[in-house]
Amino acid sequence: MKLKSIRIQNYKSFGNENNTLILENINTIIGKNESGKSNLIDCLSKIDLTGISDQNFFDNFNKNTGEYPNIGVVLEPYKEEKDKYNIKGETILIINNNYDIDISGSLSDIIKNNNEFQENRDKMNELNQGIVNIFTDQTQRGYFKKIIEMINSAENKVFINYKYIKTITDKICNNGDCENFSTYFKNCISYLNDLKTLFPIFIEVNDLSLKSKYTKKYLEDEKESKVMLNHLLNCIGFTLYDLMEYWNLSSQADKENYEEDFNNELSNLMNSFNAFYSQECVKMKASFENDSINFVIKTTKKYMNFDERSNGLKWYLNMYIQILSKTKKSDIKNYIILIDEPGVYLHINAQKEILKLFENLCEKNNLVIYTTHSPFMIYEDKLYRTKLIIKDSDGNSNIGNKYYSLPHKMGSKLETITPLLTAIGSNINYNVLSSNKLNIITEGISDYNYLKGYYILKGSDIPNIIPSSSVDNIHNIVSIFIGWGCSFKIVLDQDSSGRKQYNLLLKKSLTNSSNISFVDGTNLPNQKSNLSIEDVFSENDKHLIGIYNDDYKEEKAYYSLEILKKIENKEFKYDNETISNFEKIVNQLFD
Repeated sequence: MKLKSIRIQNYKSFGNENNTLILENINTIIGKNESGKSNLIDCLSKIDLTGISDQNFFDNFNKNTGEYPNIGVVLEPYKEEKDKYNIKGETILIINNNYDIDISGSLSDIIKNNNEFQENRDKMNELNQGIVNIFTDQTQRGYFKKIIEMINSAENKVFINYKYIKTITDKICNNGDCENFSTYFKNCISYLNDLKTLFPIFIEVNDLSLKSKYTKKYLEDEKESKVMLNHLLNCIGFTLYDLMEYWNLSSQADKENYEEDFNNELSNLMNSFNAFYSQECVKMKASFENDSINFVIKTTKKYMNFDERSNGLKWYLNMYIQILSKTKKSDIKNYIILIDEPGVYLHINAQKEILKLFENLCEKNNLVIYTTHSPFMIYEDKLYRTKLIIKDSDGNSNIGNKYYSLPHKMGSKLETITPLLTAIGSNINYNVLSSNKLNIITEGISDYNYLKGYYILKGSDIPNIIPSSSVDNIHNIVSIFIGWGCSFKIVLDQDSSGRKQYNLLLKKSLTNSSNISFVDGTNLPNQKSNLSIEDVFSENDKHLIGIYNDDYKEEKAYYSLEILKKIENKEFKYDNETISNFEKIVNQLFD
């Protein structure tokens, strides 16, 4: 199941407001130092929807509220899960403490409506008389009663995989007097455990890298970090002790056999990586010397030292090895991949390469959540992936899911790109002004989304579209463009505010009418018109977008963004009348 949103309540710097993260497939978390980005990753990395094993998790309470953490998770089914399990809606999980997770919604309904499970549970309860007496140990009696309680409350509480469940089950199955009971008992547990495989798994990837060379002396030094090497060894079924045994072998033949076995397992690892990576075929080999082990890697004709390969490839392989080591699953699917500041030491091109690799990672129902300070680690063409973390005056972290406006009670509600610049810090090098690309200034963020959607559907190069905070601010943006020597075009509503700005631009000689297009496709004001960007759409598209909805006026930025995402995912197209109206606007700008 896909993680749709998560509410982090009273964990460290997160309080009771602005604490819900609404998720895309890839999520860029930005914010200044100490804003709470690392607290977010720290919290998510410890979440387990089958029971949080970290006994100290709920001690990380918010000092301002004095309340203990409470985590709310909303899941929605993938298409294949809808078909297989007949899941129709959202599932809501509330993590109250380590082993108390409420469940409601579609998954709860599936349990209620599954006749086979209900029949097994009824039979189990009918035959339960006196079963507890087979346990002479009081602790095991308590465990047995707890399992029965969990099965009977499965519609409302997540069934927890306690370590003692296997021991209790084995005890019952080995008792000949419990044969019928044990069948229904095991069937209930098996069904509930199978359902939990639908839950996504949270896993953190740390900033670790394999080295090209490890000397025997280095491996013997307890002070030296060998975490990444241990991850690799774990993936191929070896331990550090096994590795050290190589240098204790006296026979050269034994050493050759050891090295061959080691590289065979390493080859198997790379085969699984290549199925996952799919960019190019990568081979890796280890060579043993008298006092060291060396790792080389090949993507073309020649092997090279691991350190000499591209930073993007190394980073991705290091990530894969960590995930595989922690999960023991070669099929990396339905994971929430958490990364704090990926590629922080990489050059710009390597950082951009990581962004491309994230896209590949999400092809198997994975989600990526990463923090960054780097403007080059932001998807400029998909800004909706960017989430803001901003601390308020009380020291609480606030989550902003809209890159174009600050969280509630965080000040300005202007719908511009400015909050994104504010969140990432004052020294951002974001390319707002472009001297080598067409710049189009719009009145606001919804105009930006709708116009960008048009360019995507046309398959044309997308210009640098700049949303103003309001129509009244356009002349200020134009002044900046003139000062920087950048060319520009302007799209205005054909209403009183648009005409007022038009007259102001011409009066101040900031531009001429040839650089302006009203939404009716003309460059001349029409005093009888009152048209906005929404009037570009056909009646059919207006209904599909939701323009006639009661809340559209207040939430038009949201509506326009949802349509843009659907266009990017090839789930929606403007109809011919709408396309024709947009073409009038664009043609006017370039006549």
